[in-house]
Amino acid sequence: MAVRLVKWTMDGSVLKMVKPLENATGEIVAEFDLIKLFPDFNDLTDVQKQVIAYGTKQKLSDKGANEVANLGGKVTNAKAIWAILLEGKWSGERMNSTGAAENKKILGIAKEAAKAVTLQGLMMKQLIAPDTFTSEDQVKLNEFLQIAAAAAAKK
Repeated sequence: MAVRLVKWTMDGSVLKMVKPLENATGEIVAEFDLIKLFPDFNDLTDVQKQVIAYGTKQKLSDKGANEVANLGGKVTNAKAIWAILLEGKWSGERMNSTGAAENKKILGIAKEAAKAVTLQGLMMKQLIAPDTFTSEDQVKLNEFLQIAAAAAAKK
């Protein structure tokens, strides 16, 4: 089970990054006053405040969640993104912290390679889709393996 490095809390207009502690409230490691981004924050409805707080927390968390596995790095990244937001700029695209998009892309490449009737394609098909690997595929793979072995023996 993963250890939670950061907890986010809200106190009025201040979004707080907290280091969770066992049997304690936690240690505040960074604070971000949303009034600096939204001067009328206190005049907003509760729903508006919550949406802004959630969106800001996500933005401050995204890069750190993906790239850094320690509290200090997460705080540093959040502060850097906050500084960019205070300049009125957007700090870039969201990063996928789970790696699911990258895994999906790699699997797509492997599936595409598995369609080719080549040594690499048949080996990939046998690996990622063994239920669709036929006896004809095995015969063809054996032929390719013999050709590859003969070529290697000549070198």
